[in-house]
Amino acid sequence: MLHKSITNPENPKDAELIARTIIRRVFGWQVADIQVEMEKQYLGTRIGGKGIRLDLQVTEMNQGKAVRLYDIEPNAYEEKYLEKRSRYYLSLTDVKHLGTSKKYKELPDYFSVWILPYDPFGDNRMIYTVKNMVVENPTLVYNEGVTRVFLYTEGELGGTEEIHNLLNYMKNSNEANAVDPELQEIHSVVSRIKSDEEAGEHYMTWEDVIEYEKRDSFEAGREEGLQAGIETGINNFISACRKMNQSDNDIINLLMNEFSLTKEEAIAKLSNN
Repeated sequence: MLHKSITNPENPKDAELIARTIIRRVFGWQVADIQVEMEKQYLGTRIGGKGIRLDLQVTEMNQGKAVRLYDIEPNAYEEKYLEKRSRYYLSLTDVKHLGTSKKYKELPDYFSVWILPYDPFGDNRMIYTVKNMVVENPTLVYNEGVTRVFLYTEGELGGTEEIHNLLNYMKNSNEANAVDPELQEIHSVVSRIKSDEEAGEHYMTWEDVIEYEKRDSFEAGREEGLQAGIETGINNFISACRKMNQSDNDIINLLMNEFSLTKEEAIAKLSNN
């Protein structure tokens, strides 16, 4: 399983180091002026609309303007609707970065990197790069500024040695797999976070709370009826949040984002637990 400290460290400088390394190895270029945000949250575009939480969002700046956005997402579990999840992440990100007074040309290019412990397309590749094209003539350039990359940590085909080494380290973040100076620097970050038991427990457990409780709610739904299963999942989710000392306001926001509840519905669920 991917260790969350690799793509979601506590320290912004550590996050910047990791982001630069992933971008250079995956896309083949260096980034200079960047802003890195960890666990960036976007609420839905309407009341009750589903929000998203980006693990690592990187904004590349040029003369004070955002020119490229990078969304780096590690997935510890198999996502059945990964392609549609990626589509929704892009749509909501675009909405948040294009105000009413801006022109379409000001929309930054968008690059997403999904790091997966399973093969999303079954072709045994370590890297899948996805772009839109003109079906009738694939040689024509359709430049909408969107590139999606799916990295498979167990993949054997394609990629480069640097990508292979990066994925091998992400798969098993030990000193033996930090085979070059860049990865050794990252390993020092990961080792420092792992040595802090409290921080390590927070990152792994909190991610597991969100993923497991949502997944369990739908599993229970198959056995108890969909609505009853979701209710069970929501109740378990609230209980887990309280054990981790989340405030009522934070729990309400999480319920809205993770279960697509309205604020009124979230407050009602919380008051019943």
